[in-house]
Amino acid sequence: MSTDLTQQRVVDHAISMSACIVVANIERSVDWYRRILGLEMIKRLDIPERGERIAFLGRGALRLELAERTGSVGLRRADPPEHGFAQGPSHVTFYVDDLDAVLAELAAVDVKPVVGPVDVAPLALRVAFIRDPEDHLIEFIQTASS
Repeated sequence: MSTDLTQQRVVDHAISMSACIVVANIERSVDWYRRILGLEMIKRLDIPERGERIAFLGRGALRLELAERTGSVGLRRADPPEHGFAQGPSHVTFYVDDLDAVLAELAAVDVKPVVGPVDVAPLALRVAFIRDPEDHLIEFIQTASS
């Protein structure tokens, strides 16, 4: 396997990136992500023989897949910074241009941060975390250049 960093890589072909969250109640989650975060429905897919229902949400280059599967088991992570003690994906991150405006909009619909806003000086970031209705962590990051 070549380690030549000048060759083309998979990400050189990427046009966007998404995340998938497995949820217990897809209708409640779809409603929340649309109403609270402003994502739009792109496509729905039901696979009854697998006990699975999937919703693809997005806006612009943002994509989020929500999947409900019969028999799935919930996992609640601790609040940051302890959320990193469990392996696997820990949260979904949105990079924003104005964290204070985002937090004000969330407060207007009674969604409060579980952490933050916090200045992370070594990384020149401000961050805040909220939870969706099924306790999944969502992070908002504002960079110093925003």
